[in-house]
Formats: sequence, C-alpha cells, structure tokens
Amino acid sequence: MLHLLQFEWKKQRDFNLFKILMIAYAVLLPGALMIGKKIPMEEGMPFNPQTMFFEFPTVWQWLGYTGNWLVFFVLGFLGVLLITNEHEYRTLRQNIITGMHRREFFLSKLYFMIAISVVFTVYYSLCALAIGTLHADDTLYFETVFKNWDYMPRYLLMCMGYMSFGLLTGVLIRRTGIALFVFLVYAMFLEPVIRWALHLRYIKNKSMHFYPMNAFEDLCPVPIAQMAEGFMKQNNFSMMLSPAEATAASGIYIVLFLFLAYYRLKNSDL
Repeated sequence: MLHLLQFEWKKQRDFNLFKILMIAYAVLLPGALMIGKKIPMEEGMPFNPQTMFFEFPTVWQWLGYTGNWLVFFVLGFLGVLLITNEHEYRTLRQNIITGMHRREFFLSKLYFMIAISVVFTVYYSLCALAIGTLHADDTLYFETVFKNWDYMPRYLLMCMGYMSFGLLTGVLIRRTGIALFVFLVYAMFLEPVIRWALHLRYIKNKSMHFYPMNAFEDLCPVPIAQMAEGFMKQNNFSMMLSPAEATAASGIYIVLFLFLAYYRLKNSDL
C-alpha cells in the first residue's frame, strides 16, 4: 500500500496544477469564510454573521459549507486529472508495459484519493478549531467545541465523493478538457434540471434528493437550510437529506463510482 501511495505522490508533486489546487484550497477555505466579517448586521436579520460564522459550534457548519464548494472544484478536478493526465502523457501505457498491473495502478489512485481526502479533512478541522478559538468570548467547553464533531467524517466522505465521481468521469472520457466540461455540466446543470424538472412535475417525493451530487452536497449543506428543515417537515416538504441519509447514499455512490471506474479501467484499451 505504502509503495503505491509513494509512487502516485511522486507523479503528482511536480505537477504545477496540483500545486495550484492545493494552495487554492489552503488559502480559500479560511479566507472565504472570513468574508463574513464584511457582512453588516442589519435590523431584522435572523442571525448575526459576526458571531454565527466564526464561533463554536456553528463554525463547523459554515466552514463545512464553504469547503463543500471548494472541494467540489478542487478535488473534483483533481479526480478527473488523476486519470486524464495518464492518458495524455502516455504514462498509463508505460506503467503497464513496465510490469505494473492495472489493479495496482487503480489502487495507487485510490490510496492517493484517500490520503488527500484525509489531509483536506484534517486541515478543515484545524481551521474550524483555530477560527472558533480565536473568536470565543467566554470559556470554551468540550461539549460546545465538539458539538458538531460529526461534520468531520461527513467532510471526509464528501471529499471522497467528489473525487470518485471525477475519477469515473476521467476514466470514461480520458480527454482532460472534455472530461472537466462534462463533470461541471452534469453537476451544475444536468442533475439539477433532472431533479427539479422531472420530480416536481412527475415524481413528487423525496427521491429527488438522492441523486449523487446532491447527496454529497447534503453532507455539509448550507446551515440556513437546516434551520428551515424543521418547518418544512411540518408541511410535508423536505429541502435536503438527513445526515444519516446523505451518509448512506454517499457511501453507496462512492463504492459504485469506484467499482465502475475500476471495471472500465481493467477492460479498456490503452
């Protein structure tokens, strides 16, 4: 396992776009949340952005939602590039010719994806702890700081979800530009159109929330929507999946995407 991870790391560490994506995530994750300091508190607002964004325990939710968008772009793109770069630079063919099995090649990608997802989650957790501690006015208590601790494993699952879909897209399409375009079009346009146009017109039930991108998104959703969820349930309408539903659905999609990517890679021409 370790030698496959090291093998993949040696490939990626000198890749300029990989460095740019990592730096962008490191800077923008806390930086984007800090934009909340520019939001003025006005009369009639249901919450105070100066406190809710940065204090425990809600900092876990808001930083998780910020990371949701960053992970979608950064790790989604990286998942695509992990495969398409291999085809464009002919390194996949070279690895197979020199004796590397396709299973080992796939496992090197999988181990790297898990490692990057863990690193992103640890960084998210450290940022949340640092921001919450710096903005605490009173004595910090363990139960307050870690009240929303479940966001950490959900964040990890979200990272793996976006990367696994990106990996599958790259395996199916191979061309970087086209694969990235398809990734964005499906996630940002096609799936929402299917969900809202099809379900609201013909299938009016909660199944509209179980599409893959929406399941990943609902792992760390916008907190305001969570506040309104109780009211929506009283009126027999749901805006999102529950944490348990999002976790279960995301886990199934990750396994499915990885299986399909491996099957395609194992049976495809070089």
